[in-house]
Amino acid sequence: MDVLIDDLAKRIDGLKGIPLASSAIFAISFSSFFAFYDITNYAYIAPVLKSTFSVGDNEIAVGASTTVIGYVIGAFVITVFADSNGRRPALIASTLILGIGSLLAAFSQDMVQMSIFRLLTGIGIGSEIAVASAYIGEMSPKSKRGKYTSIVIVLGWVGLASSGPISLMLIQQGNNVAGIDGWRAVLAIPSIAAFLSLLFRIRMPESPRWLLSKNRLGETNTVLASLNIRPLERKHDYAATTFAKNNHRRKNRWHHLLKNRTIATRIALLIAVWVCIFVPVYASLLLVVEYINQGYSLTDSISINIISGIGFVVGGILSIFISERLERKYQILIASIIMAIGFILRGILIHDYAGLVIAGFIAFGANAWLVSSLYAYTAEVFPTRIRTFGFGIIEGSSRAISSIGPFIFVLLSPFGFLNTMVAISLFCFGAATIILIGPHTRGRSLESLN
Repeated sequence: MDVLIDDLAKRIDGLKGIPLASSAIFAISFSSFFAFYDITNYAYIAPVLKSTFSVGDNEIAVGASTTVIGYVIGAFVITVFADSNGRRPALIASTLILGIGSLLAAFSQDMVQMSIFRLLTGIGIGSEIAVASAYIGEMSPKSKRGKYTSIVIVLGWVGLASSGPISLMLIQQGNNVAGIDGWRAVLAIPSIAAFLSLLFRIRMPESPRWLLSKNRLGETNTVLASLNIRPLERKHDYAATTFAKNNHRRKNRWHHLLKNRTIATRIALLIAVWVCIFVPVYASLLLVVEYINQGYSLTDSISINIISGIGFVVGGILSIFISERLERKYQILIASIIMAIGFILRGILIHDYAGLVIAGFIAFGANAWLVSSLYAYTAEVFPTRIRTFGFGIIEGSSRAISSIGPFIFVLLSPFGFLNTMVAISLFCFGAATIILIGPHTRGRSLESLN
């Protein structure tokens, strides 16, 4: 089996590009667009929800945090499904859950319903990120893993950047958007996109690396043939015996994750890095509300984030060109420091509209570059048989911890906006320090890394 795995790795790593049809890339990118769009749209409708449902900042924070808790559930449950049943069915499941959750949230009648349905939406988003990152990594040659991950995610950054303009436009329409409130239309949009993307996802090939990890050589060769890659030949009689011998250990994921020192160390390291990055990200969900508290109008508060959001697209595009030119962990380090600087500048320039826009642009651009690199890095440091589960453990655990971000923001607010931004920036500096412990991954095959 090890010989076959090595042969498969050589075939994929020897390709000049990813062997997927443009429709498959589109299917993942399209869902990425609306998954990322859905992550941020809550921040834009939060002020409207406060007045519509007559609730305070704490209730709004609960709605934001339940979405994050959904990420945790999706990251754990669907990733187990992906390792057991395949990447393709897991990608289909995540899209369905995201679509249903978004549609139900759009028809919420109070904040309790909103929080419940945002939880469901979060499950779809959390699983989508983990499985898509693993799938793209497994289908890409070693010299292009970071690049193709960034390409797929760049549409997600476009979704983040466009979430503000779309939200503002629909909210200003009041209840004249097809006869429903504008904020409800904001929430319903991802459901339409999710259901449309299913038409493409059902045609996507399964990951040949995953198929071979399950000793399904015939199906592996069928997929390879469809991708115009030379099929594998079983040359060793002991291959099936080796698979059977190790099958029990492979099924016991928790044992393999916790007893293997290298894997356990990588999990602990990356959980720490993810937490340090996503606490500031989730705290930022309340920025629009805080700008209003600082004296800006609702329109100005949203427009600050809209214009700053262009940084997401710039950072995402930048990551495509840098992804394979610099070791990934160093990209994470540099981007984390730049993101921290952006937060501090927000605090200093809070009463300067133009300065606040520039500070936000810096923070958002660095965040896009940082997260694109982090997704690729996290997916490539685990063996195929537990890749999505390992990613899910990190994503789920770190997002669970990071869900305190909005509450940290609320607790720090009495100390002043500048002090709040400085305190939050310390998490970014923490990520920059911790990531230095991680392994080098650029240009190495997935099999040699694991």
